[in-house]
Amino acid sequence: MRNPKKRRHGFFILLLLLGITGIGFIGTDGFQIKEVTIVGNAKIAKEDIIKRAGIPHNQNIFKLNKQLIKERLETDPYLEILSIKRQYPNEVIITVREKEAAGIIPYLNSYYVIDRDCYIMEIVDSLENCQYPIIRGVQISNFLVGKRLIASDEYQLKVLSRILESLKDLGLEDQISEIIVDNPEDIEFILTSGMRTKIGQAIEVDKKLIWLKSEEMQDILNGISGGILDLSVPSKPVFYSDES
Repeated sequence: MRNPKKRRHGFFILLLLLGITGIGFIGTDGFQIKEVTIVGNAKIAKEDIIKRAGIPHNQNIFKLNKQLIKERLETDPYLEILSIKRQYPNEVIITVREKEAAGIIPYLNSYYVIDRDCYIMEIVDSLENCQYPIIRGVQISNFLVGKRLIASDEYQLKVLSRILESLKDLGLEDQISEIIVDNPEDIEFILTSGMRTKIGQAIEVDKKLIWLKSEEMQDILNGISGGILDLSVPSKPVFYSDES
């Protein structure tokens, strides 16, 4: 009968040989990166994303530093990296989300363009061709392009983010000229028509704002530029004319 110790010894030698062979195979051309695929981009060119990622052609796929690539790509404030995956044997798949501007905050002599999560996309010097609501009342305490705003009142930012998200989801950005959040418990809008609109608290925001899309409300407000539209109670919008 064969000695069990010798069998175990032979098994370990076999494993070692397989490991050495595997390491050698990993280092062959079969595992060198040949293709980088970008998923989720629309406005930002694939070539620009690949260039910013800085992945060396023919780099060994097992040496891919995903964290470093993510950091490089997110130096573009309009890019969010959702995932970076190895597709063996020689492909890297990067899934991105393109951030979109949602509002503008005036600060000193500049204007901060932010997305709906209150991240600063860029800083501009003028409001020429402004396509986004102007946000009033946020007390900025710190800022950095590509990073989230820091405000004196964090609750203000949470409320603002909720409002911007609803406007985007409902497709109402182009109907809002200003968002006023001095008092986050009593939010107000100025519509592009010039009408003042009271939202109240950031509760059931979608139910309040959906009125702005309704045919009933459009018929009531057609041709009216002044007055106050009160949407504080979602089920009971009220319009007060200037005369009242």
